Amino acid sequence: MKVSMLYDMQACVRCYACSVQCGIENRARLSRDGRGTSERVLEEQRPELRYIFPVFRYIGPYPGRAVSYVHHCMHCENAPCARRCPAAAIEVKPYGPVVIHEERCIGCRACIEACPYGVPHFNPRMGKTYKCFMCYDRVEAGLSPACVEACLAKALYFGSREEVLAEARRRAANYERRLGEKFMVYGAEPVGEATGYLHWVTVGPEKFLKEYTLRPEAAQKPIEALDAVRTIGWVLFGTSAAGIIGHFLYSLGKEAEE
Repeated sequence: MKVSMLYDMQACVRCYACSVQCGIENRARLSRDGRGTSERVLEEQRPELRYIFPVFRYIGPYPGRAVSYVHHCMHCENAPCARRCPAAAIEVKPYGPVVIHEERCIGCRACIEACPYGVPHFNPRMGKTYKCFMCYDRVEAGLSPACVEACLAKALYFGSREEVLAEARRRAANYERRLGEKFMVYGAEPVGEATGYLHWVTVGPEKFLKEYTLRPEAAQKPIEALDAVRTIGWVLFGTSAAGIIGHFLYSLGKEAEE
């Protein structure tokens, strides 16, 4: 069963309890995994242990309009970051979450270049990249991600993909009926070839799409061009290798005949 998360921009009250709880859960995870005592993991400065980031800014002419949202991994169906990782450190779980395995990460930052949403962060102290992995260990234990449990406004919702999409469309239809403007369910359908659909589904006003950094066609053109060149290079290499081997076998055959 595939799972997804819903972020409802309209319901969010910007308390950022989700971000606080994310840091707490990841510190507790270090202690549970035996990678430090409770006291040690609490006293250390570890910014990489918080995967959901609040962003606040003003747009438009002064005084502008306040825009506040959370910057978070979209958990893409096709996950361009996983395709680009040379160390195979990024795994796409069969049920949805995209996970960076810290012990395999070599710090090359290819995932940062590949992500169309600019999500992965690099920690120079550890030489690793990090991002949300949807609390996959909690999910496998039958629990919701920590941020969802912390959300007091129910702006975050977790469940099977079918349940999440049904809830997202219900909320969007309700907002459209009450507010008289078009609302989107971003990520329910494939956003682009580079990403496919998203396991982090967003409900919000369609007119604010760009302000919330939700790209209509999420893609990294330079990366896609590089991948295309690389694919062509491998095809040419394979063709050349096949030609060389064919010529070598033909020469052996001629020599045997002679």
